This record gives sequence, structure tokens and C-alpha cells, in this order.
Amino acid sequence: MTMSGEVPAVQVVAVMGACGPERKDFAAALAQRRGAVLLQADRLATDETALDSALRLLRLVPDRPELVVEYPLASAITEVIGSLTASDGLSGLDRDHGPQPQLTEVICVVDAAHLLDDLASDDYVVLEADQHGRHPGELAYVCRAEVIVKQIEYASTVMMVNWRLIDPGELAILVALVAHLSPHAQVRFSGDPGARTLRSKVPGYSGEESRAGWTCLLNGDFQPRHRHARVSAFRYEQLRPFHPGRLKQLLDLRVEVEEFGRVIRSAGFARLATRGHITAQWEHIGQIISLAPLAFDHQVEDPEEMLAFGQDIAFIGMDLDAEGLTAALDEATLTDVELTDGPQLWRTFSDPFPVWESVTEAED
Repeated sequence: MTMSGEVPAVQVVAVMGACGPERKDFAAALAQRRGAVLLQADRLATDETALDSALRLLRLVPDRPELVVEYPLASAITEVIGSLTASDGLSGLDRDHGPQPQLTEVICVVDAAHLLDDLASDDYVVLEADQHGRHPGELAYVCRAEVIVKQIEYASTVMMVNWRLIDPGELAILVALVAHLSPHAQVRFSGDPGARTLRSKVPGYSGEESRAGWTCLLNGDFQPRHRHARVSAFRYEQLRPFHPGRLKQLLDLRVEVEEFGRVIRSAGFARLATRGHITAQWEHIGQIISLAPLAFDHQVEDPEEMLAFGQDIAFIGMDLDAEGLTAALDEATLTDVELTDGPQLWRTFSDPFPVWESVTEAED
């Protein structure tokens, strides 16, 4: 509710999705049903000022309509949310001349017929040059599966298209999988009468969302809206650091071939024995896994601020053998003998993971 004399913000609905034609058609239909202004992905891709210009013009409309923005696949969802919820607003907007936009919904359009194949894909997309802190003209290549999963994780609504093309049993698995990836999101089906009056029941975005399933799992707040016997999630906790050589073998020779079921998503915090005092961000989607330095013990003033003393990782997937995978992960950590030998020996272990260039800079 807007107080008397206060000018309402321009409400923005972001439409994301990997399949361009389906995303475009849905965004157009949504804007028409709601009487909203539509800003299409083609315009955003060719004019970097298009969103600023649309918001500035809508400020001048007395009964301002919603703005439905269809984003290209190459748009990073975290950047989209950040740009529309940042305290200083979008670059071209002056707070003194009107309120900042209000991101009310993020709708992710998912092609149900190809979702599992997309999540297993190892091809890459090129993100916009100014995303992820890169300078203009510098390209950023990101795995297509990663872009799709993160769009689902941050969505307020996941809209399934082409769902009639698959078996109802498979569809039930997909719905449960989406619900595990994004527990707070609504799942809707294109063409279903209920979807025509689609409105998210999730509060608008503030920029500090903890919507992703893996985050909810680590926070002890994991309540997926849909479940299926073949879809599950579990949390792996272990105080001992990983032996990097054994961990790499486990990932390459056992996890990748789905010995413990199909891991769709895993994420959290990890520690390698060879890189002591560093908490790494564990990111695993489909066939791509990465470990990147996230926090350094010597920079933490309050012990309660420590992200993880050992391993704290959420796993989400299909037909998971949680007990078997947990045992295998435990075997990849240090043994009793290795643990008592101490960090001096740990530094001699084989370490096949890429070098963290930022580590040297952070320790200097």
C-alpha cells in the first residue's frame, strides 16, 4: 500500500529462461494479460540503456503499469536482481527525481521436454561483458547448465512449457526436482487455466534472498513444495579437510559416472588440506564443478563468522545413494595418521585442482 502523497515505484517482473522462443512468447502473453509494458530481450541485447529509459518514461505515467522485462539467456540472474534492488538504483536513474524500481517477481520459463538434457549439458554461453566484475570488452564464458539452475534457484515462479510432451511420471520427477532446487518458488504449467492469473505469492525481492535449495538445506530451512521418491537432497558435514588427490579421483571416477545416482546440484563450503586456512566455495552443476577461495581464516575476527571449519555441502539429485556418497566423501578426507602428521605434510600431497591466483594476493 502506498501512503498518501508518495509516488509508487515502477513494479518490474523479470522473465528468464534458456529457450528463447518460449520465453519470448510467454513474456508477450503475460504483458498482454496484465496490461503491462513489455521490454523484450532483443531490445536489451542491442541497447544497454533500454531498461533505464523504460523506467524513466514509466515514472511519468500517472497510473503507471507494470514493466515486464524479458531477459536474454546471457543475463546472470544475480546481476539482474542486484541491479533492480540496489540501494543506489540503476545507473541511469536519479533517486531524487522518483522512486527506484521494485522487483516483484522473477519468472523462469523452463522447457520441460529438455530440462534434464539441459542440466547435463557442458556447453557454454557468453555473459554480458560488464557482469561478474569484468571490464567492458572482456568476455565471460559460463556453463549453460549453471545459468539455467541459478535462474531456477532465484525464481519466484517456475513456468513449465512443453510439459504435455512428456510422460506424467517424468513430469512429476521434474516438478519435484525444481522444487528441491528452489523450495520457495511456485511451479506452474503453461496453458493451464490457473497459470493465466499467475501472481507470485512470494514477497518481492530485496537483494538479500536465500531462495536456493542448497542454501535452505545448509540453513536448516529446506521445505520443498513437491516431492518424489526418486528426488532427494542431503547435507554432508565433516570437520576433516579433503585430500585433494583422493577428492579429484572420487569426483572423476565415481560421481561423474553416477555410481551414487545423478547429482544435479551440489554447493556449499569445502576445505582442501593443501590449502590450509582457506574456505572454498564448492559449486557443482551437472558435469561442471569448481572450487574457489571464499574466505581466509586470518581475516576472520569473530570465530562465529567462520563459514565452515571443514566440509558443509548440500547435494540435490535423482536416485541418490546418500549413505554411499557420504562414505565415499569421508574416505576422501584425511585419515587419522594424515591428520596427526599435520599441515607440513599436507602441503606435500598431490593437488590436481587449479591454482587459486587470488590466494597469494590475499595472504600478502
